[in-house]
Amino acid sequence: MKPMTSPRPASLRGKIISQTLAFLVCVIVPGLVTAIAPVSWLRLQRQGDHVTARADTCFFFIIPFRRQSVDPVTGVDQRTQDGSVSRYRRSGKTDRYVQAESEGFLSIEGPQDEAVVSVTPADIDAMASQIEGFLKDGQASDLRLFAVANWKFSILAGGLASSLTVLYVGGLLFGLGQFLLRSLGLARA
Repeated sequence: MKPMTSPRPASLRGKIISQTLAFLVCVIVPGLVTAIAPVSWLRLQRQGDHVTARADTCFFFIIPFRRQSVDPVTGVDQRTQDGSVSRYRRSGKTDRYVQAESEGFLSIEGPQDEAVVSVTPADIDAMASQIEGFLKDGQASDLRLFAVANWKFSILAGGLASSLTVLYVGGLLFGLGQFLLRSLGLARA
């Protein structure tokens, strides 16, 4: 029987390749997934006699990659775009039809500016009503809304993909903490 030997440590090149792949799969891909069907945070504030609005469209649910401002807000509009039906012909088999998801867009309007945010068609009427109610109520001072472009893709797929990022960053922080503790002589190698 051959005696067990300890495994060789990974080469620097191997470490760089593995970290690059891990970064690509655990950070870049989830970032793209959450940017394709993003979530947005809307905030309307009454300042004296006019209302200002800010819309932050985010990836990873909290990191804004697009910020839109409207000052003053004069109204709100909405539009939906129905998803198309695609027909796929297959020889010898029945044709397959695929329905694309519908899209909704909420537009917060001002005299010169406009902020357009993707909102799932299921939520767009309620969000527009909330904003209209806020604009009409002179006593309301602040309104915050969470807008989702597509519940299935944004929240479910984006949430699962983002969990990879959380695990990756957590692993990096744990490794960095161990390295620092060993460097300070507070932990054994």
